[in-house]
Formats: sequence, structure tokens, C-alpha cells
Amino acid sequence: MIYGDGIHDDTLGIQELIDSGVCEVSLPAPKKFYLISKPLELPSNFRLVLPRFAEIRLAKGSNCLMLKNKTTKREDHVPRVGLWEQLRSYSPDHPCENIEVRGGIWNFNNLEQLPNPIQTKNFGDGDYCGFGFLFYNVKGLVISSLTLKDPVNFAVTLDTVSYFTVEDIIFDFNYGNPLACNMDGIHIDGNCHFGHIRNLKGACYDDLVALNADEGTNGPISHIDINGIYAEDCHSALRMLTVQNKVSHVHVSNVHGTYFQYCIGLTKYFKGETKGEYDSITLDNIYASKAKRLPVYNKKPTSYVYPLIYIEEDTRIKNIKISDLHRREELIPIPTVFIGEESRIDSLILENITTENLTEDPQMPVLDNRGKVGRLYASNIRADGKEVILSAEE
Repeated sequence: MIYGDGIHDDTLGIQELIDSGVCEVSLPAPKKFYLISKPLELPSNFRLVLPRFAEIRLAKGSNCLMLKNKTTKREDHVPRVGLWEQLRSYSPDHPCENIEVRGGIWNFNNLEQLPNPIQTKNFGDGDYCGFGFLFYNVKGLVISSLTLKDPVNFAVTLDTVSYFTVEDIIFDFNYGNPLACNMDGIHIDGNCHFGHIRNLKGACYDDLVALNADEGTNGPISHIDINGIYAEDCHSALRMLTVQNKVSHVHVSNVHGTYFQYCIGLTKYFKGETKGEYDSITLDNIYASKAKRLPVYNKKPTSYVYPLIYIEEDTRIKNIKISDLHRREELIPIPTVFIGEESRIDSLILENITTENLTEDPQMPVLDNRGKVGRLYASNIRADGKEVILSAEE
């Protein structure tokens, strides 16, 4: 039985519907909201639908995911502690297939859960991860037309997922527990391929989208389209990360808004020898500028201010193209494209880039290159209406 009154626990009733053998469950509009205290587990070839603005809320003190897929244990499985060890204990040879989640306001109710384990230095040590959704080892996944509200940290995490679509998402982040940071929107871990992420709206308190190959089960990420990000006063639109693995064939398009960290970052972040690389990266149709660091983000005024397009130190990139980038800067005249020390780029294309500096500081370079660029192709680069000539040494 399901209640939808915001008082009784609906976990068992909804899960019984999911497990009844049907291929789709469409929940009716609740009287108030659905309340769950354990993760809903979705099987293969299954679709869960909620009315678009029907709320489903994580009960106080649940300290768990709201949604995940069913998994198969390895035959040689022995109990392990820690989130990533648990993921690796599931069998990669038996993926779930064809799972879809559509509709609803998914309220993770972060102020009534345990504090963010990343901020309390307990992340990965036990069952509690602070994630909202976690999908592991799924082939064919769709998450669409829903609102993600107040997660503890990452709202949606995908690991070892292929042929996926995440679309028409609204982020409604209001509070941090204890701080408004480490709260990603769509967080993609290693071994994810062939994905389309599109039409995302609203600010997140960390990376709105993250492609982090050296997290989770740790592996390459490839063939990802990200099309349509719209956010004001957001931490960042997209962060890519690798040290050991390859991130390749990524197309990012139609990014709008203001970002206080960076708009797009290609990063290393973790220490270690750089073995992974970026290849075949395209960034285009970007209409972005810097945002203020509001007190809610708990950033010190003296902390490092990142460029708009940030390529971190000691990063390896084979081919990257940045085109149709238009920046009208009113706050912080930091470089538009930055390449850190000891970074190496084989081929860099900069095309159709315009910047307009409305600050009192006249210095706002289009390109600040402190690494090594093998071949630079630059055309139609204009700053404050004037043509800019760039060379690989600049």
C-alpha cells in the first residue's frame, strides 16, 4: 500500500509495485508527497514514472540513496567495506539493461541526513556516501524530466554505464550540510561511454556536470555529448578529470551563464604520474562569464580565482577545439583560456572567440599559455572589437 501523505513510509509499497513483474510503474499524484526511507531498486527493462511535479522525499535520518539499480554479486564475493570496494564486488559481467526514470521532484532532504561524508573526511569508509541516485553497470539508462533537490553531495552518480541519456533536469539546491560545496549535479565516474546529457538548468554547489575518469571503479570515459547548460552564480558548468585514464570524444555545446570557479575545466587534480590523456575534445557555443563568490560557497576571498576555460598544470591533451565562445565580463578580468605549466597539447584550435572587458582592469588576455602547444590554429579572435593574433608560444 502507498499513502503519499508525507507521514507514512511508502518505501515498501512502491518497491512491491516495482517487484511485481510489470515493466512500468506510474505512480499517481500523491496527496502531499511520497516518503521513502530506503533506496528504491530498479530492475532491467523497467520504467518508473512520477507526475512531473510530484515530490518524493527521503525521510529524516535515512542516510541512504533514493534510487539505484539492482546488481549481481560476483560468485567469489567476500564482504568489503567502503563504497568503491562495494561497487567492485558487483559483477561487471551481468549488467542491468534498459532502465528509465521520469518525472518527480526528488528531494534528498539533506539537512535531515548525516553530514556530507566528503566534508567530514569519512567518504568511502562505509555504506553512507551521500549520493542521491547511484547507477552502476547499466547498459541503456534514461533519467529525464525531473527536479533534483538538496542532495548531501552528488545528486546523480553513474559508474560503468553506457548508452545513457540524462535530459531536462532542474537543479534546486538551497542548503549545504554542513557547507554548500561538493554538491555535484550529474557526476560521471570511470568506464562510462556513449552518453547524451542535455538541457540542464539551475546552479549547483560544485560541478554541474563532472566527467571524472579516476573516480569510482576507475576507467576511461568516451563518446559523451553535453548540450545545453543554463546556470547563474554556479560553481562550474563542467569539470573533466583524469590522471591514469583516457577521456576522449567529448563534445560540449551551448553553455550559458555565470560561474565563480571556472566554466569548463580539464583537470588533473589528483597527484601522481600523468598517464591518462584527453583527446578529441570539442567545446563550442559558450556564452559565459565569471560570477561572484557568494558567502554560501564558503570560499575565502583570497583563494585562487580560476580562468573561464581552465586547463590545469601537468595535463596531457592530444586534440582540443574551442570555438564560438563569447564572453562579456563585468566582474573579474581573468584569462579566458588558460593552459597551466607543464601541460602539453598536441593540437589546439581557437576559432570565433570574442571577449568584451567591462571591468576597470584593462588586462584580460584571451589566451594565457604557460605550457607547451605543438600546433595552434587561431582564427577570428577578437577582444573588445580588435583582432587578436595568437601564437603557440604566447
